[in-house]
Amino acid sequence: MTEQTNTTRARNGADAMVAQLRHEGIEVIFGLPGDQLMVALDSLYDEPGIRYITTRHEQGTTYMADGYARVGNRPGTAMVVPGVGVYNAAGGLATAFACSSPVLLLAGQVNRHGINKDLGLLHDVNDQLDIVRPITKYAERVLDADRIPAALREAFRQMATGRPRPTEIEIPPETFADPTDAPVVDPVAVQPETPDPELISRAAALLAGAANPLIIAGGGVVLGNAAAELVDVAEYVQAAVITTREGKGSIDDRNPLSVGTMWVNRRLRPVLDAADVVLAIGTRLQGFGFPASTRIIHLDADPSELGRNAPIEIALAGDARATLSLLHKALAAAGRPSASRAEERRAQRESTREELRKIGPQAALVDALRAAIPEHAIVVPDTTTVGYMSHMYMPVYEPRTYVSSSYMGTLGFAFPTALGAKVAAPDRPVVALVGDGGFLFAATELATAVQHDIATVTVVFDDGAYGNSNRDQRERFGGRELGTLLRNPDWVKFAESFGASATKADGLDQLGDAIRDAATATGPVVIAYKMDRLPSPF
Repeated sequence: MTEQTNTTRARNGADAMVAQLRHEGIEVIFGLPGDQLMVALDSLYDEPGIRYITTRHEQGTTYMADGYARVGNRPGTAMVVPGVGVYNAAGGLATAFACSSPVLLLAGQVNRHGINKDLGLLHDVNDQLDIVRPITKYAERVLDADRIPAALREAFRQMATGRPRPTEIEIPPETFADPTDAPVVDPVAVQPETPDPELISRAAALLAGAANPLIIAGGGVVLGNAAAELVDVAEYVQAAVITTREGKGSIDDRNPLSVGTMWVNRRLRPVLDAADVVLAIGTRLQGFGFPASTRIIHLDADPSELGRNAPIEIALAGDARATLSLLHKALAAAGRPSASRAEERRAQRESTREELRKIGPQAALVDALRAAIPEHAIVVPDTTTVGYMSHMYMPVYEPRTYVSSSYMGTLGFAFPTALGAKVAAPDRPVVALVGDGGFLFAATELATAVQHDIATVTVVFDDGAYGNSNRDQRERFGGRELGTLLRNPDWVKFAESFGASATKADGLDQLGDAIRDAATATGPVVIAYKMDRLPSPF
Protein backbone atom coordinates (compact mmCIF):
# COMPACT_ATOMS: atom_id res chain seq x y z
CA MET A 1 0.00 0.00 0.00
CA THR A 2 1.36 3.41 -0.98
CA GLU A 3 1.75 5.80 1.93
CA GLN A 4 -0.24 8.99 1.46
CA THR A 5 1.77 11.93 2.78
CA ASN A 6 0.43 14.91 0.83
CA THR A 7 -2.60 15.30 3.11
CA THR A 8 -0.41 16.16 6.10
CA ARG A 9 2.54 18.01 4.57
CA ALA A 10 3.12 21.71 5.05
CA ARG A 11 1.86 24.17 2.42
CA ASN A 12 4.58 24.67 -0.18
CA GLY A 13 5.44 26.88 -3.13
CA ALA A 14 3.57 24.66 -5.57
CA ASP A 15 0.44 24.93 -3.43
CA ALA A 16 0.83 28.71 -3.47
CA MET A 17 1.15 28.64 -7.28
CA VAL A 18 -1.95 26.51 -7.71
CA ALA A 19 -3.99 28.67 -5.32
CA GLN A 20 -2.97 31.86 -7.12
CA LEU A 21 -3.78 30.36 -10.52
CA ARG A 22 -7.28 29.51 -9.34
CA HIS A 23 -7.65 32.98 -7.84
CA GLU A 24 -6.77 34.40 -11.26
CA GLY A 25 -9.51 32.26 -12.82
CA ILE A 26 -7.38 29.56 -14.44
CA GLU A 27 -9.38 26.41 -15.13
CA VAL A 28 -7.15 24.53 -17.60
CA ILE A 29 -3.41 23.83 -17.89
CA PHE A 30 -1.95 22.23 -21.00
CA GLY A 31 1.18 20.45 -19.85
CA LEU A 32 3.73 17.72 -20.22
CA PRO A 33 5.19 16.26 -17.00
CA GLY A 34 8.87 15.96 -16.14
CA ASP A 35 11.42 15.85 -13.37
CA GLN A 36 11.41 19.47 -12.17
CA LEU A 37 7.60 19.69 -12.22
CA MET A 38 6.64 16.71 -10.11
CA VAL A 39 5.98 18.71 -6.91
CA ALA A 40 3.79 21.09 -8.91
CA LEU A 41 1.82 18.19 -10.40
CA ASP A 42 1.30 16.76 -6.93
CA SER A 43 -0.25 20.06 -5.85
CA LEU A 44 -2.45 20.19 -8.96
CA TYR A 45 -3.74 16.73 -8.07
CA ASP A 46 -5.51 18.25 -5.08
CA GLU A 47 -7.13 21.10 -7.07
CA PRO A 48 -10.31 19.87 -8.80
CA GLY A 49 -10.95 23.33 -10.23
CA ILE A 50 -8.02 23.05 -12.65
CA ARG A 51 -8.17 20.57 -15.51
CA TYR A 52 -4.75 19.26 -16.51
CA ILE A 53 -4.58 18.22 -20.18
CA THR A 54 -1.52 16.14 -21.04
CA THR A 55 -0.03 16.80 -24.48
CA ARG A 56 2.28 14.48 -26.41
CA HIS A 57 4.89 17.12 -27.21
CA GLU A 58 5.82 20.40 -25.54
CA GLN A 59 4.95 22.29 -28.72
CA GLY A 60 1.34 21.26 -28.13
CA THR A 61 1.20 22.96 -24.73
CA THR A 62 1.60 26.52 -25.99
CA TYR A 63 -0.34 26.01 -29.23
CA MET A 64 -3.29 24.69 -27.26
CA ALA A 65 -2.99 27.46 -24.68
CA ASP A 66 -3.01 29.99 -27.53
CA GLY A 67 -6.14 28.55 -29.12
CA TYR A 68 -7.80 28.43 -25.71
CA ALA A 69 -6.90 32.07 -25.02
CA ARG A 70 -8.00 33.55 -28.33
CA VAL A 71 -11.29 31.70 -28.56
CA GLY A 72 -12.08 31.76 -24.84
CA ASN A 73 -11.20 35.43 -24.24
CA ARG A 74 -9.11 34.54 -21.18
CA PRO A 75 -5.48 33.60 -20.57
CA GLY A 76 -4.29 30.17 -21.64
CA THR A 77 -1.75 28.35 -19.50
CA ALA A 78 1.00 25.91 -20.49
CA MET A 79 3.47 24.04 -18.29
CA VAL A 80 6.77 22.46 -19.39
CA VAL A 81 10.13 21.33 -18.04
CA PRO A 82 13.11 23.67 -18.42
CA GLY A 83 15.64 23.72 -21.24
CA VAL A 84 14.49 21.50 -24.08
CA GLY A 85 10.90 21.75 -22.85
CA VAL A 86 10.99 25.52 -23.18
CA TYR A 87 12.70 25.28 -26.58
CA ASN A 88 9.99 22.89 -27.80
CA ALA A 89 7.24 25.16 -26.48
CA ALA A 90 8.79 28.25 -28.07
CA GLY A 91 7.07 27.75 -31.45
CA GLY A 92 3.65 28.13 -29.87
CA LEU A 93 4.87 30.96 -27.65
CA ALA A 94 6.25 32.83 -30.67
CA THR A 95 2.94 32.38 -32.48
CA ALA A 96 1.06 33.72 -29.47
CA PHE A 97 3.44 36.68 -29.37
CA ALA A 98 2.82 37.48 -33.04
CA CYS A 99 -0.94 37.19 -32.48
CA SER A 100 -0.95 39.24 -29.24
CA SER A 101 -2.40 36.30 -27.36
CA PRO A 102 -2.38 36.11 -23.53
CA VAL A 103 -0.53 32.83 -22.88
CA LEU A 104 1.19 32.09 -19.58
CA LEU A 105 4.09 29.64 -19.79
CA LEU A 106 4.93 28.01 -16.46
CA ALA A 107 8.41 26.58 -16.84
CA GLY A 108 10.54 24.53 -14.56
CA GLN A 109 14.16 25.33 -13.82
CA VAL A 110 17.22 23.35 -12.82
CA ASN A 111 18.16 23.14 -9.14
CA ARG A 112 18.81 26.57 -7.65
CA HIS A 113 22.51 25.99 -6.99
CA GLY A 114 23.14 25.26 -10.67
CA ILE A 115 21.23 28.04 -12.41
CA ASN A 116 23.46 29.75 -15.00
CA LYS A 117 26.56 27.81 -13.87
CA ASP A 118 26.75 25.30 -16.74
CA LEU A 119 26.98 22.31 -14.44
CA GLY A 120 25.25 20.02 -16.92
CA LEU A 121 22.21 19.41 -14.77
CA LEU A 122 19.15 17.77 -16.34
CA HIS A 123 17.63 20.11 -18.98
CA ASP A 124 20.27 22.77 -18.17
CA VAL A 125 20.31 25.88 -20.38
CA ASN A 126 22.27 29.05 -19.65
CA ASP A 127 20.40 31.48 -19.58
CA GLN A 128 16.86 30.13 -20.00
CA LEU A 129 15.26 33.55 -19.69
CA ASP A 130 17.10 34.55 -22.86
CA ILE A 131 15.02 31.97 -24.76
CA VAL A 132 11.70 33.57 -23.90
CA ARG A 133 12.50 37.29 -23.60
CA PRO A 134 12.08 38.03 -27.35
CA ILE A 135 8.65 36.35 -27.43
CA THR A 136 7.14 37.43 -24.11
CA LYS A 137 5.90 40.67 -22.64
CA TYR A 138 7.12 39.73 -19.17
CA ALA A 139 9.32 36.92 -17.83
CA GLU A 140 10.52 36.29 -14.28
CA ARG A 141 12.50 33.63 -12.44
CA VAL A 142 11.10 33.00 -8.96
CA LEU A 143 13.57 31.54 -6.46
CA ASP A 144 11.66 32.28 -3.24
CA ALA A 145 8.39 30.42 -2.61
CA ASP A 146 6.97 33.48 -0.84
CA ARG A 147 7.30 35.42 -4.14
CA ILE A 148 5.21 33.06 -6.27
CA PRO A 149 1.75 34.66 -5.80
CA ALA A 150 3.02 38.18 -6.48
CA ALA A 151 4.98 37.07 -9.55
CA LEU A 152 1.93 35.36 -11.00
CA ARG A 153 -0.25 38.38 -10.31
CA GLU A 154 2.23 40.54 -12.23
CA ALA A 155 2.24 38.08 -15.15
CA PHE A 156 -1.56 38.26 -15.34
CA ARG A 157 -1.52 42.05 -14.96
CA GLN A 158 0.84 42.33 -17.90
CA MET A 159 -1.40 40.15 -20.05
CA ALA A 160 -4.45 42.25 -19.16
CA THR A 161 -2.82 45.66 -19.61
CA GLY A 162 -2.57 47.34 -23.00
CA ARG A 163 -1.57 44.86 -25.66
CA PRO A 164 -2.01 41.25 -24.50
CA ARG A 165 1.04 39.10 -25.10
CA PRO A 166 2.58 35.98 -23.54
CA THR A 167 4.32 35.93 -20.18
CA GLU A 168 6.59 33.37 -18.53
CA ILE A 169 7.27 32.36 -14.94
CA GLU A 170 10.01 29.84 -14.20
CA ILE A 171 10.46 28.09 -10.88
CA PRO A 172 13.14 25.58 -9.74
CA PRO A 173 12.09 22.38 -7.98
CA GLU A 174 13.26 23.45 -4.50
CA THR A 175 11.07 26.56 -4.72
CA PHE A 176 8.06 24.41 -5.52
CA ALA A 177 8.87 22.26 -2.48
CA ASP A 178 9.82 24.99 0.02
CA PRO A 179 7.23 25.73 2.73
CA THR A 180 5.43 29.05 2.51
CA ASP A 181 2.57 30.86 4.17
CA ALA A 182 2.29 33.40 1.37
CA PRO A 183 -1.43 34.02 0.76
CA VAL A 184 -3.09 34.52 -2.59
CA VAL A 185 -3.10 38.11 -3.75
CA ASP A 186 -6.03 39.74 -5.46
CA PRO A 187 -5.75 40.26 -9.23
CA VAL A 188 -5.03 43.79 -10.35
CA ALA A 189 -8.12 45.61 -11.59
CA VAL A 190 -7.12 46.98 -14.99
CA GLN A 191 -8.84 50.09 -16.31
CA PRO A 192 -8.91 50.64 -20.08
CA GLU A 193 -6.80 53.54 -21.26
CA THR A 194 -8.17 56.10 -23.69
CA PRO A 195 -6.48 58.88 -25.69
CA ASP A 196 -6.64 62.59 -24.98
CA PRO A 197 -10.21 63.82 -25.72
CA GLU A 198 -8.79 66.47 -28.04
CA LEU A 199 -7.25 63.76 -30.23
CA ILE A 200 -10.57 61.93 -30.36
CA SER A 201 -12.34 65.12 -31.41
CA ARG A 202 -9.78 65.69 -34.16
CA ALA A 203 -10.18 62.12 -35.37
CA ALA A 204 -13.97 62.46 -35.42
CA ALA A 205 -13.75 65.69 -37.44
CA LEU A 206 -11.37 64.10 -39.93
CA LEU A 207 -13.58 61.05 -40.40
CA ALA A 208 -16.78 63.08 -40.64
CA GLY A 209 -15.27 65.23 -43.38
CA ALA A 210 -13.91 62.33 -45.43
CA ALA A 211 -15.17 61.85 -48.95
CA ASN A 212 -14.24 58.17 -49.00
CA PRO A 213 -13.43 56.86 -45.52
CA LEU A 214 -11.88 53.45 -44.98
CA ILE A 215 -11.54 51.45 -41.76
CA ILE A 216 -8.89 48.75 -41.40
CA ALA A 217 -9.79 46.37 -38.59
CA GLY A 218 -6.93 44.35 -37.17
CA GLY A 219 -6.63 41.73 -34.49
CA GLY A 220 -6.80 44.42 -31.84
CA VAL A 221 -10.52 44.82 -32.55
CA VAL A 222 -11.16 41.15 -31.85
CA LEU A 223 -8.83 40.93 -28.85
CA GLY A 224 -10.25 44.17 -27.49
CA ASN A 225 -13.86 42.94 -27.80
CA ALA A 226 -14.59 46.03 -29.86
CA ALA A 227 -16.56 44.55 -32.78
CA ALA A 228 -19.85 46.27 -31.94
CA GLU A 229 -18.13 49.63 -31.48
CA LEU A 230 -16.28 49.18 -34.78
CA VAL A 231 -19.55 48.60 -36.61
CA ASP A 232 -21.12 51.64 -34.92
CA VAL A 233 -18.37 53.89 -36.24
CA ALA A 234 -18.27 52.28 -39.69
CA GLU A 235 -22.01 52.57 -40.18
CA TYR A 236 -22.11 56.15 -38.92
CA VAL A 237 -19.64 57.35 -41.58
CA GLN A 238 -20.47 54.56 -44.11
CA ALA A 239 -16.82 53.59 -44.33
CA ALA A 240 -15.63 50.58 -46.26
CA VAL A 241 -14.11 48.04 -43.86
CA ILE A 242 -11.09 45.89 -44.66
CA THR A 243 -9.95 43.35 -42.09
CA THR A 244 -6.59 41.74 -41.57
CA ARG A 245 -6.28 37.98 -41.06
CA GLU A 246 -6.39 38.44 -37.30
CA GLY A 247 -9.23 40.92 -37.65
CA LYS A 248 -11.56 38.55 -39.51
CA GLY A 249 -14.87 38.39 -37.69
CA SER A 250 -14.59 41.89 -36.27
CA ILE A 251 -17.35 42.76 -38.74
CA ASP A 252 -19.86 40.23 -40.03
CA ASP A 253 -18.87 39.68 -43.66
CA ARG A 254 -22.55 39.80 -44.58
CA ASN A 255 -22.55 43.49 -43.58
CA PRO A 256 -22.44 45.46 -46.86
CA LEU A 257 -19.64 47.66 -45.51
CA SER A 258 -17.25 44.70 -45.29
CA VAL A 259 -15.25 44.68 -48.52
CA GLY A 260 -12.64 41.99 -47.87
CA THR A 261 -9.53 40.85 -46.06
CA MET A 262 -6.13 42.33 -46.79
CA TRP A 263 -3.33 39.80 -46.73
CA VAL A 264 -0.98 40.28 -49.66
CA ASN A 265 -4.27 40.75 -51.50
CA ARG A 266 -3.57 43.09 -54.42
CA ARG A 267 -7.23 42.86 -55.46
CA LEU A 268 -8.03 45.35 -52.69
CA ARG A 269 -5.56 47.89 -54.05
CA PRO A 270 -8.30 50.06 -55.65
CA VAL A 271 -10.11 50.34 -52.30
CA LEU A 272 -6.91 51.36 -50.51
CA ASP A 273 -5.93 53.86 -53.16
CA ALA A 274 -9.39 55.48 -53.26
CA ALA A 275 -9.55 56.22 -49.52
CA ASP A 276 -8.84 59.78 -48.47
CA VAL A 277 -9.06 59.07 -44.70
CA VAL A 278 -8.14 55.75 -43.08
CA LEU A 279 -8.94 54.69 -39.53
CA ALA A 280 -6.64 51.77 -38.68
CA ILE A 281 -7.49 49.88 -35.49
CA GLY A 282 -5.33 47.29 -33.79
CA THR A 283 -3.15 46.59 -36.79
CA ARG A 284 0.53 47.02 -37.58
CA LEU A 285 -0.39 48.22 -41.10
CA GLN A 286 2.42 46.07 -42.42
CA GLY A 287 2.27 45.47 -46.16
CA PHE A 288 -0.57 47.87 -46.94
CA GLY A 289 0.99 50.92 -48.57
CA PHE A 290 -1.00 54.11 -49.11
CA PRO A 291 -0.75 57.08 -51.45
CA ALA A 292 1.10 60.03 -49.95
CA SER A 293 -2.13 62.01 -49.81
CA THR A 294 -3.93 59.50 -47.56
CA ARG A 295 -4.60 60.82 -44.07
CA ILE A 296 -4.32 58.07 -41.47
CA ILE A 297 -5.72 57.83 -37.95
CA HIS A 298 -4.03 54.97 -36.11
CA LEU A 299 -5.58 53.47 -32.96
CA ASP A 300 -3.68 50.81 -31.03
CA ALA A 301 -3.30 49.61 -27.45
CA ASP A 302 0.47 49.45 -28.02
CA PRO A 303 1.88 52.96 -28.51
CA SER A 304 5.04 51.53 -30.08
CA GLU A 305 3.02 50.32 -33.08
CA LEU A 306 1.62 53.76 -33.92
CA GLY A 307 3.11 54.90 -37.21
CA ARG A 308 5.59 52.02 -37.39
CA ASN A 309 4.73 51.00 -40.95
CA ALA A 310 2.99 54.10 -42.33
CA PRO A 311 3.08 57.86 -41.74
CA ILE A 312 0.07 58.86 -39.67
CA GLU A 313 -1.72 62.11 -38.92
CA ILE A 314 -3.41 61.24 -35.62
CA ALA A 315 -2.05 58.69 -33.13
CA LEU A 316 -4.59 57.26 -30.70
CA ALA A 317 -2.98 55.12 -28.00
CA GLY A 318 -5.66 53.29 -26.07
CA ASP A 319 -8.13 50.50 -25.62
CA ALA A 320 -10.00 49.77 -28.86
CA ARG A 321 -13.45 49.29 -27.35
CA ALA A 322 -13.41 52.33 -25.05
CA THR A 323 -11.80 54.56 -27.66
CA LEU A 324 -14.18 53.58 -30.47
CA SER A 325 -17.11 54.22 -28.15
CA LEU A 326 -15.83 57.73 -27.46
CA LEU A 327 -15.17 58.26 -31.16
CA HIS A 328 -18.72 57.25 -32.03
CA LYS A 329 -20.09 59.70 -29.46
CA ALA A 330 -17.89 62.45 -30.88
CA LEU A 331 -19.14 61.71 -34.39
CA ALA A 332 -22.76 61.81 -33.23
CA ALA A 333 -22.14 65.15 -31.53
CA ALA A 334 -20.56 66.56 -34.67
CA GLY A 335 -23.35 65.82 -37.12
CA ARG A 336 -25.78 63.40 -38.71
CA PRO A 337 -24.88 59.90 -39.96
CA SER A 338 -23.72 59.64 -43.55
CA ALA A 339 -26.11 58.51 -46.25
CA SER A 340 -26.02 54.81 -47.05
CA ARG A 341 -23.27 53.62 -49.36
CA ALA A 342 -24.20 49.95 -49.01
CA GLU A 343 -24.55 49.26 -52.73
CA GLU A 344 -21.21 50.89 -53.49
CA ARG A 345 -19.48 48.82 -50.81
CA ARG A 346 -21.16 45.61 -51.99
CA ALA A 347 -19.86 46.27 -55.49
CA GLN A 348 -16.34 46.77 -54.14
CA ARG A 349 -16.54 43.47 -52.27
CA GLU A 350 -17.94 41.52 -55.20
CA SER A 351 -15.28 42.90 -57.55
CA THR A 352 -12.58 41.68 -55.19
CA ARG A 353 -14.16 38.25 -54.81
CA GLU A 354 -14.61 37.90 -58.56
CA GLU A 355 -10.89 38.52 -59.06
CA LEU A 356 -10.07 35.87 -56.44
CA ARG A 357 -12.32 33.36 -58.19
CA LYS A 358 -10.17 33.67 -61.32
CA ILE A 359 -7.09 32.25 -59.60
CA GLY A 360 -7.99 28.57 -59.75
CA PRO A 361 -9.92 25.89 -57.90
CA GLN A 362 -9.20 27.34 -54.44
CA ALA A 363 -12.21 29.64 -54.44
CA ALA A 364 -14.64 26.82 -55.19
CA LEU A 365 -12.94 24.76 -52.47
CA VAL A 366 -13.32 27.53 -49.90
CA ASP A 367 -16.94 28.08 -50.98
CA ALA A 368 -17.60 24.39 -50.32
CA LEU A 369 -15.91 24.61 -46.92
CA ARG A 370 -17.91 27.68 -45.92
CA ALA A 371 -21.17 26.06 -46.99
CA ALA A 372 -20.43 22.93 -44.95
CA ILE A 373 -18.90 24.46 -41.82
CA PRO A 374 -21.59 25.75 -39.41
CA GLU A 375 -21.79 29.53 -39.23
CA HIS A 376 -20.98 29.60 -35.51
CA ALA A 377 -18.02 27.23 -35.85
CA ILE A 378 -14.41 28.15 -35.19
CA VAL A 379 -12.05 27.78 -38.14
CA VAL A 380 -8.29 27.36 -37.73
CA PRO A 381 -6.45 27.43 -41.09
CA ASP A 382 -2.84 26.33 -41.21
CA THR A 383 -0.02 27.77 -43.32
CA THR A 384 -1.22 26.02 -46.45
CA THR A 385 -2.51 27.09 -49.86
CA VAL A 386 -6.12 26.45 -48.83
CA GLY A 387 -5.45 28.49 -45.70
CA TYR A 388 -4.09 31.36 -47.77
CA MET A 389 -7.24 31.48 -49.85
CA SER A 390 -9.34 31.21 -46.70
CA HIS A 391 -7.63 34.33 -45.36
CA MET A 392 -8.64 36.33 -48.42
CA TYR A 393 -11.90 34.70 -49.44
CA MET A 394 -13.70 32.87 -46.61
CA PRO A 395 -16.53 34.91 -45.03
CA VAL A 396 -16.46 35.05 -41.22
CA TYR A 397 -19.43 36.14 -39.16
CA GLU A 398 -18.35 36.53 -35.53
CA PRO A 399 -15.27 37.59 -33.57
CA ARG A 400 -13.02 34.82 -32.22
CA THR A 401 -14.19 32.30 -34.81
CA TYR A 402 -11.17 32.53 -37.14
CA VAL A 403 -7.70 31.83 -35.74
CA SER A 404 -4.56 32.45 -37.81
CA SER A 405 -0.85 32.44 -37.02
CA SER A 406 -0.34 36.11 -38.03
CA TYR A 407 3.09 37.13 -39.30
CA MET A 408 4.78 34.13 -37.67
CA GLY A 409 3.31 31.94 -40.45
CA THR A 410 3.74 28.90 -38.25
CA LEU A 411 3.47 25.69 -40.25
CA GLY A 412 1.76 22.94 -38.27
CA PHE A 413 0.16 25.17 -35.65
CA ALA A 414 -3.48 24.68 -36.66
CA PHE A 415 -4.30 21.21 -35.35
CA PRO A 416 -3.03 21.64 -31.77
CA THR A 417 -4.35 25.21 -31.66
CA ALA A 418 -7.77 23.90 -32.68
CA LEU A 419 -7.67 21.48 -29.75
CA GLY A 420 -7.18 24.39 -27.35
CA ALA A 421 -9.96 26.31 -29.07
CA LYS A 422 -12.33 23.38 -28.60
CA VAL A 423 -11.49 23.14 -24.90
CA ALA A 424 -12.39 26.83 -24.57
CA ALA A 425 -15.61 26.47 -26.60
CA PRO A 426 -16.82 22.88 -26.16
CA ASP A 427 -20.29 23.66 -27.54
CA ARG A 428 -19.02 25.00 -30.86
CA PRO A 429 -17.70 22.96 -33.80
CA VAL A 430 -13.98 23.57 -34.36
CA VAL A 431 -12.49 22.85 -37.79
CA ALA A 432 -8.76 22.79 -38.56
CA LEU A 433 -7.77 23.19 -42.22
CA VAL A 434 -4.34 21.64 -42.65
CA GLY A 435 -2.01 20.47 -45.38
CA ASP A 436 -0.45 17.04 -45.36
CA GLY A 437 2.94 18.47 -44.42
CA GLY A 438 1.75 20.72 -41.61
CA PHE A 439 -0.57 18.14 -40.06
CA LEU A 440 2.27 15.75 -39.27
CA PHE A 441 4.10 18.41 -37.25
CA ALA A 442 1.76 17.68 -34.34
CA ALA A 443 -0.51 14.87 -35.50
CA THR A 444 0.38 12.77 -32.46
CA GLU A 445 -1.85 15.14 -30.50
CA LEU A 446 -4.65 12.97 -31.85
CA ALA A 447 -3.81 10.90 -28.77
CA THR A 448 -4.49 13.98 -26.62
CA ALA A 449 -7.78 14.63 -28.43
CA VAL A 450 -8.96 11.05 -27.87
CA GLN A 451 -7.76 10.82 -24.26
CA HIS A 452 -9.35 14.10 -23.24
CA ASP A 453 -12.50 13.90 -25.44
CA ILE A 454 -11.68 16.95 -27.57
CA ALA A 455 -13.99 16.65 -30.55
CA THR A 456 -12.35 18.65 -33.33
CA VAL A 457 -12.74 18.23 -37.09
CA THR A 458 -9.47 18.15 -39.05
CA VAL A 459 -9.49 18.37 -42.84
CA VAL A 460 -6.17 17.19 -44.31
CA PHE A 461 -5.54 18.49 -47.83
CA ASP A 462 -3.15 15.97 -49.32
CA ASP A 463 -1.20 17.05 -52.40
CA GLY A 464 1.85 14.92 -51.60
CA ALA A 465 4.13 17.88 -51.00
CA TYR A 466 5.00 20.94 -49.04
CA GLY A 467 2.87 22.53 -51.68
CA ASN A 468 3.86 26.19 -51.54
CA SER A 469 7.58 25.46 -51.54
CA ASN A 470 7.15 22.83 -54.24
CA ARG A 471 5.28 25.36 -56.39
CA ASP A 472 8.21 27.76 -56.01
CA GLN A 473 10.56 25.07 -57.25
CA ARG A 474 8.33 24.27 -60.22
CA GLU A 475 7.65 27.88 -61.21
CA ARG A 476 10.84 29.69 -60.22
CA PHE A 477 13.56 27.06 -60.27
CA GLY A 478 12.82 25.02 -63.38
CA GLY A 479 11.18 22.13 -61.59
CA ARG A 480 14.29 21.27 -59.56
CA GLU A 481 12.38 19.58 -56.74
CA LEU A 482 14.40 18.93 -53.62
CA GLY A 483 12.97 18.31 -50.15
CA THR A 484 9.41 19.28 -50.99
CA LEU A 485 7.84 15.95 -52.02
CA LEU A 486 6.20 13.84 -49.31
CA ARG A 487 5.33 10.22 -48.73
CA ASN A 488 2.27 10.21 -46.53
CA PRO A 489 0.56 7.59 -44.37
CA ASP A 490 -2.89 6.24 -44.96
CA TRP A 491 -4.68 9.03 -43.12
CA VAL A 492 -7.70 6.93 -42.17
CA LYS A 493 -5.62 4.11 -40.69
CA PHE A 494 -3.33 6.63 -39.02
CA ALA A 495 -6.18 8.45 -37.28
CA GLU A 496 -8.00 5.26 -36.36
CA SER A 497 -4.85 3.89 -34.73
CA PHE A 498 -5.30 6.62 -32.08
CA GLY A 499 -8.98 5.84 -31.63
CA ALA A 500 -10.18 8.82 -33.69
CA SER A 501 -12.76 8.58 -36.44
CA ALA A 502 -11.63 9.15 -40.02
CA THR A 503 -12.88 9.13 -43.58
CA LYS A 504 -11.74 9.96 -47.09
CA ALA A 505 -13.57 12.48 -49.22
CA ASP A 506 -13.43 12.54 -53.02
CA GLY A 507 -14.75 15.71 -54.59
CA LEU A 508 -16.37 18.77 -53.08
CA ASP A 509 -19.76 17.16 -52.48
CA GLN A 510 -18.25 14.33 -50.43
CA LEU A 511 -16.05 16.81 -48.58
CA GLY A 512 -19.04 18.94 -47.63
CA ASP A 513 -21.05 15.94 -46.46
CA ALA A 514 -18.10 14.66 -44.41
CA ILE A 515 -17.67 18.00 -42.67
CA ARG A 516 -21.37 18.27 -41.86
CA ASP A 517 -21.35 14.80 -40.33
CA ALA A 518 -18.10 15.40 -38.42
CA ALA A 519 -19.35 18.71 -36.97
CA THR A 520 -21.86 16.80 -34.84
CA ALA A 521 -19.54 13.95 -33.82
CA THR A 522 -18.73 13.37 -30.16
CA GLY A 523 -15.04 12.68 -30.74
CA PRO A 524 -12.20 13.87 -32.98
CA VAL A 525 -12.63 13.28 -36.72
CA VAL A 526 -10.03 13.40 -39.50
CA ILE A 527 -11.15 13.93 -43.10
CA ALA A 528 -8.56 13.15 -45.80
CA TYR A 529 -9.00 15.04 -49.06
CA LYS A 530 -6.69 14.07 -51.91
CA MET A 531 -6.13 16.87 -54.40
CA ASP A 532 -3.84 18.25 -57.07
CA ARG A 533 -1.34 20.94 -56.19
CA LEU A 534 -2.88 24.38 -56.39
CA PRO A 535 -1.74 27.55 -58.15
CA SER A 536 -0.52 30.49 -56.13
CA PRO A 537 -3.33 32.59 -54.64
CA PHE A 538 -1.11 35.67 -54.77
